[in-house]
Amino acid sequence: MRILLLVDRDFAHRELSHVRTILIGLVDTGIMPIVAMPEDMRHEIEQIPGATLLGYRDRGAVWTRTLRAREVVDQIEPNQKKRLIVHAVGSRGYQFAAEVSHQLGVPLVLTVHSRGAVNSAAGIINERAGDCVGIAPSPTLARAIVAAGAAPAAIREIPWGIMGSESHWDSTKSGTAGLVLAGSGNDRAAWEVVVRALAQVASRREDFVILADADATERSSISKTVSSLGLTPLYSRIPKLEADREVVLQADLLLLPEAEGVTRSLVLDAMSAGMTVVTAEDRDVPVLCDHTIAHICSPETTEWAGAVESLLENRDEQRSLGNAARAYVAEHHRPSKYIASLVDAYEWLVGNDSIPIVSNES
Repeated sequence: MRILLLVDRDFAHRELSHVRTILIGLVDTGIMPIVAMPEDMRHEIEQIPGATLLGYRDRGAVWTRTLRAREVVDQIEPNQKKRLIVHAVGSRGYQFAAEVSHQLGVPLVLTVHSRGAVNSAAGIINERAGDCVGIAPSPTLARAIVAAGAAPAAIREIPWGIMGSESHWDSTKSGTAGLVLAGSGNDRAAWEVVVRALAQVASRREDFVILADADATERSSISKTVSSLGLTPLYSRIPKLEADREVVLQADLLLLPEAEGVTRSLVLDAMSAGMTVVTAEDRDVPVLCDHTIAHICSPETTEWAGAVESLLENRDEQRSLGNAARAYVAEHHRPSKYIASLVDAYEWLVGNDSIPIVSNES
């Protein structure tokens, strides 16, 4: 059995850490994976011994999809096509991956990591009845795919695995705390609530810096608000914040203004490093609706300001929540369990007796 992991552009921009976890895990199990990245992004992922790296054209008119898929198929050696499975990570690549798998005559796996991908995934799963599996990282997303019309037997709930991070740098030694502001930036109102909250905190103390995702800042159109509130000296825009995580994992708090039903390995990496997460509640992401491992806020400026200020003031509370998050990730997001579950799903598709299960837990 071989796996062709087809990564779309958006997923590659944010989740190279997760892609790397999959590739290393598969190689460790004896499966030599092939990973296909957008041609101009191939250099962004390091070569992993045992894995083959391909480039593909992900842009073009719909009518060129067949030709572009054929270009991928032609790059695969004949002996690599035996017992091959195409695994799409990133919903913008679903249709392209479906075409590649159709031309190869092999099964298809779809990772459904966001609420926005549910309907498109369910449609493809129904079209490919019997040779397509949807993989969701949470029970709510798994149930949503079924509710959208996919057969329950074709859905698996597999929480993402995290390699684990070293404990982050202790900012108490310098006296300046790092606050990471992350997310998509699609919900401008939610970002404005948090930015105004940070301005309230800054009016009473300036012993922190804000490290904000540059793309999300632009998308949320929040820069004028940042300037008008006098936050500019504390607000740094970090390019590729989700891809290059060294800066993030040295910070103290991870702030997530939006609830979008999107699983982000950034959050799990931060928790694994013992960071404290302050977040809007997101029922589609288990770690973002559990008060024992994250500080959950309603969309109120005063509540966000109180949460951030309390955590900056009380480092023992911050460490306690961070340690609880680290322990949770270590127990529930083991990479070995994640890869074993992936392989189990692959084996079911190629004819073994593994049976997909959708969790009934809330």
